[in-house]
Amino acid sequence: MQWPRISPVRKDSKSIALLALFSAMVIMLEAYPILGVTDIRTVGFFTLDPTGIPLVIVLLGLGGFYSVITIFIMWISIAYRGKMAGATFKGVAELLTILGIVFAKEITRRREMSKWTEILAWVAIASLFRSVGMFFATLILSPYFYGATFELALADAILYFPWNIVQACINVIGGILLYKAIPIELRLQAGLGENVSQGKGVIEEIPLDEIPEAKDIGETEPSEESG
Repeated sequence: MQWPRISPVRKDSKSIALLALFSAMVIMLEAYPILGVTDIRTVGFFTLDPTGIPLVIVLLGLGGFYSVITIFIMWISIAYRGKMAGATFKGVAELLTILGIVFAKEITRRREMSKWTEILAWVAIASLFRSVGMFFATLILSPYFYGATFELALADAILYFPWNIVQACINVIGGILLYKAIPIELRLQAGLGENVSQGKGVIEEIPLDEIPEAKDIGETEPSEESG
């Protein structure tokens, strides 16, 4: 897997501005949660929230490097409020989800499949990365931060396993749907898309049927030259 090819590092001012915008969204979601709306408690200390959705949008629109930067900013915003354990758990979970999507992108790009099949593959692989990764991360982090015994850490890892799958589904599906909901013209103007070619004005490949001017190409009959 060639990371630079999947996610080239973009240094233009527009990309940095978009990074700041999405990072601010992540910070707001973490700093001012709305209980029962943007922060749904499930079991133990686990809550479902939409924080991971902007991270997926950053991955799709700006690339993997910026999504990792956004995760780091999220970690700082949580740790700054004295929640080092929560920041670490959240950071590792979101990083695993992003890595799962990157891995899924590499697999699906090599195969012919429908869009919905591709999305399901992304959801399945990202869920697998997050749930399995956090299972082992909980075994390590719970004793470190909370002094939990191995048995208690194992019980927490099993308890949180299905909820990590649910959270991964929320992040991936929500991120993809919101990204696709952005009009293609706005995506072009904002510079969103992994196929950005800096300096050449190529933002991302657009199907011809989405370009109004392209629909008439090839439909007109060539005029006969007068002899």
